[in-house]
Amino acid sequence: MSHPSDHPNPFGAKLSRRNLGLLAGLGAGAAAGGLLGAGAASAAFTPGTWYYLQSRYSGLVLEIDGSSTANGAKLVQRNRAYANNQQFRFVAADTGYHRIEVRHSGLALDVYAKSTANGADIVQWASNTGANQQWQIIDDGTWLRFVNRNSGKALDVWEWNIALGSRLSQYDSAGGINQQWKLVPAEAAAASGNPTIYIASDSTAQNYNSSAYPMTGWGQKLGGWMDASTTIANHAIGGRSSRSFIEQGRLTTILNAIKPGDYLYVQFGHNDASTGNPDRYTSPADYKMYLRDHYMKGATDRGAIPVLLTPVNRLDYNTSTGKFNESFATYADKVHELVSETGVALIDLGARSRAYLDSIGPERAKGVFMHLAAGAYPNYPNGLADSTHFQEYGGNQMARLVSEGTKALSKPIATHVR
Repeated sequence: MSHPSDHPNPFGAKLSRRNLGLLAGLGAGAAAGGLLGAGAASAAFTPGTWYYLQSRYSGLVLEIDGSSTANGAKLVQRNRAYANNQQFRFVAADTGYHRIEVRHSGLALDVYAKSTANGADIVQWASNTGANQQWQIIDDGTWLRFVNRNSGKALDVWEWNIALGSRLSQYDSAGGINQQWKLVPAEAAAASGNPTIYIASDSTAQNYNSSAYPMTGWGQKLGGWMDASTTIANHAIGGRSSRSFIEQGRLTTILNAIKPGDYLYVQFGHNDASTGNPDRYTSPADYKMYLRDHYMKGATDRGAIPVLLTPVNRLDYNTSTGKFNESFATYADKVHELVSETGVALIDLGARSRAYLDSIGPERAKGVFMHLAAGAYPNYPNGLADSTHFQEYGGNQMARLVSEGTKALSKPIATHVR
């Protein structure tokens, strides 16, 4: 019985005739630039940039099975999960050839045991100069094929399998759609120099009107720390958890407006932890799922860049330790898990705010939060002792910490901090 890659393919002649001839004459400059041919604008790649490799046939993306970092771990296909073990980059190996490196492990895609047989496994292995780690990239302007230098065979979805976790192999290079791949940038570049930061969060970040003064959210002040070309679209609203923000359609409103190169800043946890309020409470496991499958995925699907923020700290001083307690640590841990698993951008606002409060001490920290003396503000004639929300000064200080976290990101938005 023939392998499905042997089936006729309407694209086969175009791929083999134009591109095989083109690649044979590629110079070092073309290989270094990542533009394989004058007509390759759609499928052109940039060496060093991280990509998901999506199968034309199955719609699934490549990943290293089980996020293994071991030599010999297999290359399989699964749904895109925005994880580091699904991200690959191209590193020039020789004229016309590249190694394909895996982000989470730093290892390279390799035909196991230098096999030249049809059906041999594709695995990851420590980068070396072997021809079984070198791939010729055949480009028709939209789809790519990867042909191994050692075997002359193409990266192939074995037996046209559509099952999650099914393996990748090499097979005779026939141009079938199970040998065609689309590059999906892990992070889209901004379409212009005028990014918008969308904020999905709760009352600690929201905008307040004059009737609540001096209560101020950090999102209300963030624009003052960014340059004039950056827009802040603050959708934060009090009383919402990661779940209820979605259920009420607020995330959909953001995703309908967000553009490639924009940013989605996500900070929840305060209301998710409200175990006594079923409208708000979200378990830590569900919180992690909502962040990954709704906020992160929603932004990335639209070419925007998600940034997760750990929950900002409360005024919760521990006299025994002389330090502020960590607020919502279980939820912060879930954010850190996502960072470790997916490489999503992080601003550790919980740690930054806690360090700031430790530096000024508990008495001065009251001036950051809504601890107001009676008669000090017309809106609060009886005073207030609120250890969660910020006065205008405190909101501005938290915005400063967010801007400092933004500047520390390895993202284009870092250049927009004043």
